[in-house]
Amino acid sequence: MVYLDTAVVLTLFVGERTSGAVESWLAQRPEPFAFSDWGLTECASALGIKCRRGELDAETAARAFETIAAFARQSCERIVCAAQHQAEAQAMLGRFDLNLRAGDALHLAMCRHAGATLLTYDTLLLAAARALGVKALNPLGRG
Repeated sequence: MVYLDTAVVLTLFVGERTSGAVESWLAQRPEPFAFSDWGLTECASALGIKCRRGELDAETAARAFETIAAFARQSCERIVCAAQHQAEAQAMLGRFDLNLRAGDALHLAMCRHAGATLLTYDTLLLAAARALGVKALNPLGRG
């Protein structure tokens, strides 16, 4: 199973410059996808930020969120953030050498618990995942 990081999902639905490369990479993978309720929350936040910056209008952002939510429901195993994930994320955050942010630690905890491979562009998150024994890949082949 491939656990999709929020940035990867946003790339697919908001027309980022790397979306074609990510689509090609995902199309070649036979594994099922996983996405978390926390990732969906982060997508809503990121789309709001894009609106406030003037990168998207509210209508476009709302349509993008609806499309992302439908993709998550129809094409991904849903991972629900639970107390055990939060406890594991807190323990990971105690590793100050990893430069983890709280949201990323939650992603790692859910990914690890699911036995999935994390798909992310974030080089700090890639490094932290590997240091914690979580398999992680960059769809662009970097890191």
